[in-house]
Amino acid sequence: MQINYLSNTWSILVVDDSRLNRAIIKKTLSELNMTIDEAVDGVEGLEALRRKTYDLVLVDIVMPKLDGFGFLAKFKEVIGDNFIPVILMTGSDDLNSKIKGLRIGADDFLIKPLNEKELVARVLSLLRLKSVNSELYEKNQQIQQELEVAKQIQKFIIPTDFSHIDYPKVTGTYLPIEDIGGDYFDCYKISDTQSGMLIADVTGHGIPAALIMSMAKMIYSLYAGRFSSTSEYLTAINQQMRGLLMSGQYITSFYVIYDDETGTIRFTNAGHSKAIYYRAATDKILALDTFGFFVGITDDVKYEEKSISVHPGDRLLMYTDGLSEIKNEERHEYGINKLASSIKKNNHLKGQDFTNAVLEDVNSFSALENRDDDVAFLSIEF
Repeated sequence: MQINYLSNTWSILVVDDSRLNRAIIKKTLSELNMTIDEAVDGVEGLEALRRKTYDLVLVDIVMPKLDGFGFLAKFKEVIGDNFIPVILMTGSDDLNSKIKGLRIGADDFLIKPLNEKELVARVLSLLRLKSVNSELYEKNQQIQQELEVAKQIQKFIIPTDFSHIDYPKVTGTYLPIEDIGGDYFDCYKISDTQSGMLIADVTGHGIPAALIMSMAKMIYSLYAGRFSSTSEYLTAINQQMRGLLMSGQYITSFYVIYDDETGTIRFTNAGHSKAIYYRAATDKILALDTFGFFVGITDDVKYEEKSISVHPGDRLLMYTDGLSEIKNEERHEYGINKLASSIKKNNHLKGQDFTNAVLEDVNSFSALENRDDDVAFLSIEF
């Protein structure tokens, strides 16, 4: 990257108790379109930094009141998150001093008495670094702003209100590991007596997964009202997604249709985590699963469909593997057994109180902020 010094005025702070040294630096650098401020010791240098933002600092090691090492020890505290490169000036080529300086914040060194050509070369080198850092910072700020917009958009994509489903009662929780993620759930009103519940997980994390998820949402939603069979529905979804995913990408899905007339749920699993069904009358846990490959991998795939009867007080939990596979410090997984125990223990709770209780159980096993995957689950109360 080439810096046009004629169009940039660089602000330099020189912290040195030697008037001669300050004069040499000022004369040399002023010819390069740089403004030079001076401080006679570390205390005065820190005060200058509190009043003004500089592009580079040159600081001597040996000074009264506060030496160069003391200055560097407080430097970050004063400038905060700003990136200001520092050149430490020393009268000896002492390796231990250099190592100490680098450890506490110096970016380069100059040996005194100063060589003007070396001074210019090292200053210009660090100003190039400063310029690149500023450009990267601006781009990062732009990315963060765009991610925030994407985060807000995803809030509209992933539903939080399931009131359009009268029965059963559905509650959802979604915790992406990054600002946006690739887990997804939704509920569909298929007919007056049938409701569909879907949970899906796109490979990967972050923006790529979120983009695929956004595209998949439209297809999942478009086809939901067309099928009263869970296997036929996922077969159609697979055919549509097959040509839209890149090599190595796929989606796992678990789809359920509740039929109010028959009092049953039909379900199909496309390579997703088994759903957990709690039978209240017997206080038993059932793991719901069928044969079915990932969505988007191959055209030649058949999806199995099964059904079970449901009764008041029962509960179905559909979740992504980020919930069951979260690990603690000993690298032990939370696992489906602990998740099943949490469902049994907290089944007396309803709606968001239940999902909050499950998250508390998971968090007591392993802090959720340390997870390495998105977490999403639907609680369906009969």
